[in-house]
Amino acid sequence: MKLLTRALLAVGLAAVAAPMASSPASAQAMAGRQLPDRPVVGVDYYKAPPGKQDEWLALYLKWHRPIMEYQIQQGATLSSTVYANSSHSIEPSWDFMIINISPPPSQAKKLPLTRGEVIKKLFPDLDAYAAGEASRWAMTVGHWDQSVIEVDLKAAHPGVYYPIIPAGK
Repeated sequence: MKLLTRALLAVGLAAVAAPMASSPASAQAMAGRQLPDRPVVGVDYYKAPPGKQDEWLALYLKWHRPIMEYQIQQGATLSSTVYANSSHSIEPSWDFMIINISPPPSQAKKLPLTRGEVIKKLFPDLDAYAAGEASRWAMTVGHWDQSVIEVDLKAAHPGVYYPIIPAGK
């Protein structure tokens, strides 16, 4: 009986919390707005423990950056730039922001290797790789990804609610 009560309580809490965890207005606002001839932009945010930012960055450079460099060399990613906060403030609550730019969907390149194959090629000692990534993620106190798209200010309806429909359709 206690297990059933706990399960029902968990489901009830999840049902109440789920709407708060997402933002339906922003999630739907740009639906249908991706331009097929524009790059895909992803922004990754990372928060490290106070005083550990350089240690986190060293782990990132050793265990993750080579994967991004491989993707750039193969043309699957055009660029990946790491930024750090330039001032002391309460917000934003991130230490590193990484902006990854990929080719437009119409020009996207498929990598010749799977992600696992890339990792094995770059890091033959998979145990060391797994331990290094585990250390980096153990030190990551906050992480989130954000996809952004360009707003075409020259469109018939610039903004976020009108979908882009190709001419002639």
